Amino acid sequence: MPLRLFANLLSVALLASSLFGQPAPPAGPSPSANSSTTITATFWNIQWFPGRRPNASRAEEDRQIRSVHRDFAQLTPDLIGLEEVRDFAHASLAIQPLPGFKVDVCSNFPPREGQKEAQQVAIASRLQPLSAWAEAWEPGGAITPPRGFAFAAYQLSPKQILLVYALHLKSNRGEIHEDMRIREESMRQLLSHLKAMKTAYEKMGALTCIVGGDFNTAPDDPRFAEEKTARNLLADGFNWAWQGIPLSSRITLPPDERYPAACFDQIFFRGATLAKAWVANTSPQSSDHRPVNAVFNLR
Repeated sequence: MPLRLFANLLSVALLASSLFGQPAPPAGPSPSANSSTTITATFWNIQWFPGRRPNASRAEEDRQIRSVHRDFAQLTPDLIGLEEVRDFAHASLAIQPLPGFKVDVCSNFPPREGQKEAQQVAIASRLQPLSAWAEAWEPGGAITPPRGFAFAAYQLSPKQILLVYALHLKSNRGEIHEDMRIREESMRQLLSHLKAMKTAYEKMGALTCIVGGDFNTAPDDPRFAEEKTARNLLADGFNWAWQGIPLSSRITLPPDERYPAACFDQIFFRGATLAKAWVANTSPQSSDHRPVNAVFNLR
C-alpha cells in the first residue's frame, strides 16, 4: 500500500481513538471471549488453496477443498490467519465449515515474476473488526520482500483491543543469507507498523498483539543462527508461543525428500498470557503445512 494511503488509514484509526468517549458499539466477540476473556488463534499455510499447486486441475482443487473442510471442522478458533490462499473468494470458501466466520481482510498481492497466480494472506474471524487491511512490503534499499501482511484490529470490550497480523515471509528457495536479509527487512517494516498501530489504538484500551503465520524460519533453528527476524520481534516485547516446547512437539512442516522437518509456522504475542499452544494433526491432502494454534488469556 502506498504511504499516502497508509497515512490516511492511520488518521482514521487515530480519529477513532480520540472519539473513545463516544465509542461505536463493541465488536461482537466470540462466546469464549465473552465468558472467560480468552481468544483462540489459528494460523495455517494451506498450500496454494485450492489445488495445492499453481494451475491445479478442478479435481485437485475439489480434493483439497474437501480435505481442508474436514480439518477445519475439527478446529474451534475465534480467529484464523491464512497463508497461500488464492483470493478473498477462496479464503471465504476455506472457512465455510466454521459457524459465524467471515473473512475480514484478504490481500491482493500481484503474482511473482513468471507466475500467473499469487499467494495471498487473509484474516478471518467470528469477531467484528474495527479496521482491517493488507499491505505489500515496500522496497528496502536493494531488497524488495515478496508479499506483505494482513492486519485487523478488534474491540473485544470497551477497553480491550486486539491487533492481529498474518504473515508469509520469504521462503528458503534462494541463497540462504539473502533469504534471511529479506525476512529481516520484512520484520523491520512490520515493527514500524506495529509502532504506528500502538499509537493509533492505545488510547482506546489495553492492547493485545498477535503476530502469526509462515515465517520460514525459527528463532532456535541452527540453520538460521545468524538471522535476526524473530529475535527483533522478541526484542520488541513479544513472546514466542513455542518457547520451552521441544521441536518434536511443534513440527509444522513434516520432512520430505528435499528438506528436514521444521517448525516454520509461528505465533508471537504481546499483552496476553499464553494458556496453550499446539500443532493440529491435519491431513497432508490439505497442505504440506500443519496449522498452529494458541489459546490466550487477555489482560
